[in-house]
Amino acid sequence: MMKVQRRFGKLLSRTADESQVAVLLKDFDDADKLLAKIIDASKSWRDGWRTILSTQWKLVNEVQGIYSPIPAESDTQFEREYAVTPETTLQRTAALRNVYEELRTDLLAEVNLIDARIIRPAMDAKDSIQPLKKVIKKREDKKLDFERYRGRVDTMNKKSKLSERDTVSLAKAERELERATEEYHVADDRLKSKLPPVVAATFSIVPHLLSSQILIQNTLLAQYYTGVHHYCLDHEFPSPAPPMQEVIAAWDAEFRPVQREIETGINCVSSGKGVRQPMKLEDQTHGSTLTGMNIRNGMAQKRLAAPPVPQKAAIAPAARALPPSPSAAITAKPIPASPSSSLMVLSPPADSGYHTPGAGGSHSPAATRAEYFVRDRLPSSSSASSTVASAAAKKKPPPPVPVKRSSSSAVTYVTALYNFDGENDGDLAFREGDRIRVTKKSESMNDWWEGELEGRQGAFPANYCQVGS
Repeated sequence: MMKVQRRFGKLLSRTADESQVAVLLKDFDDADKLLAKIIDASKSWRDGWRTILSTQWKLVNEVQGIYSPIPAESDTQFEREYAVTPETTLQRTAALRNVYEELRTDLLAEVNLIDARIIRPAMDAKDSIQPLKKVIKKREDKKLDFERYRGRVDTMNKKSKLSERDTVSLAKAERELERATEEYHVADDRLKSKLPPVVAATFSIVPHLLSSQILIQNTLLAQYYTGVHHYCLDHEFPSPAPPMQEVIAAWDAEFRPVQREIETGINCVSSGKGVRQPMKLEDQTHGSTLTGMNIRNGMAQKRLAAPPVPQKAAIAPAARALPPSPSAAITAKPIPASPSSSLMVLSPPADSGYHTPGAGGSHSPAATRAEYFVRDRLPSSSSASSTVASAAAKKKPPPPVPVKRSSSSAVTYVTALYNFDGENDGDLAFREGDRIRVTKKSESMNDWWEGELEGRQGAFPANYCQVGS
């Protein structure tokens, strides 16, 4: 019960802490957050150096592999002479690998000191001040009890008249307030005596941690630049390095001729897709996607649109034409194809000697790549006949709707076999399965009758319904 009351008390208006206690609490919170930041930043710094050393080690290995001699082929079909890698280049790459191997070993040993000199001391300091958080929480609970009892006493004192029961409750609340006030002051005095030395000790170790960080960083950079500088002096490379603009210009001057020679002299490269295809893709149109070879599949263009609503011609009321039979809607819809038939039929190129058997030696000319992915499929006669057969196997469509004639009263109810939305004002729309009461009919089912459905009256095609209840 006490925990619930304290949680509820945190939501009410709180009194300010004593100025000295408030400053101590803020200093303690700042010290705790500072240690946490030092730990996280040092771990990121350590992991960053490890990644740099690992990446550079892999890089120099790849450089040595690039310049390593390639064994000559025994096949004599190639007339190109093999270029021999200069011995000086091989010595430079081997020396560069040795330099980075030594740097990797020495710098990793220095990087590991970050744990011993910065991270571990900061974690020990942070762990040592954690017990004080319990003291601060207990002091906060005493403050909540003090505020609750004081609020209860203030509420009772505001009453103009107190009953005997109220008087007893007020006396009890005053005793509890007195006890809570004493405990609250004791908790404050304990904080005033415990927090200052802890906060001061925490802030005192921060300069030592930062000085260790600066020392390690300077040692890492000094060893790294010393190793690279000595390598440059031994192999006549400029140290420090020239400006980046000069490096890029020298790279272009040496690389571009080699690139042109490779792209024009090697057939598999010069005729390959990587050289002939532009680097920038075309703008994608709405609904189109790209395949794994960056070729648009044009699926959006191949989707069939819904069949248009048929236009009704103006005719005389006595001989008004009925709406199109549901069979027309069935034939207008695209027939779903099997997964095997979803692939487009592609005719062979004009320059190939392949001909489809049974095609009579005729074939369509080869299409461009873009046309291949967007043109409609041309089904063969066998696939067309199978499509017709599958459509005929479906539900038999109703007969065509007849022309209206004079009518006479008869049948009571009919049942709708198909949906009818109506064409003109005065038509009776219905859904499949609706039961329609016939009010006027003719002798033929291929005619327009009149009926009533759910309070609505109008004309409807009789051959859309079945006579009977």
